[in-house]
Amino acid sequence: MKLTVLGLGEAGSLIAKGLSEQGIEVVGFDPAKPKQPVVELRETAELAVADADVVFSINSATVSIKLAQQVAAHLKPGALYCDLNTGTPSLKRRLAEIVPEGSFVDVAVMKPVPGLAEKVPLSIAGAGAAKFQELFAPYDLDITYVSEVPGEAAARKLVRSIVAKGMAALIIDTLWAAKELGLEDWAIEEIKNEFDNSSSATVQRYLNGTAQHAKRRSVEMSDVVEMLSDAKYESTMVRGIELTLSRVIHGTRIPFADLD
Repeated sequence: MKLTVLGLGEAGSLIAKGLSEQGIEVVGFDPAKPKQPVVELRETAELAVADADVVFSINSATVSIKLAQQVAAHLKPGALYCDLNTGTPSLKRRLAEIVPEGSFVDVAVMKPVPGLAEKVPLSIAGAGAAKFQELFAPYDLDITYVSEVPGEAAARKLVRSIVAKGMAALIIDTLWAAKELGLEDWAIEEIKNEFDNSSSATVQRYLNGTAQHAKRRSVEMSDVVEMLSDAKYESTMVRGIELTLSRVIHGTRIPFADLD
């Protein structure tokens, strides 16, 4: 298999290096021209994709449309064009319309890329997804086939991002608030302990508890708002929590909550 990686930033370089070490013939292109490239470079994107069986676009969602338009006519018949950039489902559908019919693969990188030795999980969708899975079956990759609909893998990544990025933002907001109250050291230990003692059962407890006691928790959040106001701290997250609790109180069902 011949594979081209368009974009040799941190993630692109790690993926290119990992696949090359598994015996795939990998070349790359990056307009920034890395000083110490991990694979052989081509002078232009068009030259880079000309002989490729598979093309990975790993750069930025802001340039993904332009890049696809630039190379689409230069893909060899039967080649797969795989977009690994984080983007919306609608963006992935637009990309699928640019490249040759049947060639597009929406590849969602579901965790940060520390190197393929750790088997970064990839979710794939699009008309070329089944072929992608077949081509990479002999290699040490963690691939989950989603569907032939472009964008359905991207949607899974973005929904997961609400949890990952939202959790990080909530922790940061909590620590900022704790700092204003002189509780920073205590708060970080409490947060760490909460994670140490958590499991899948914790998720169910959060859902059930909120469904059963939304009004009581809403009152408690009002106390939080008053406390932070007295401390002159403007939270970035509390209003969102209040809104969520309000929706539950007014009848919006919590998925998977057990109300029996």
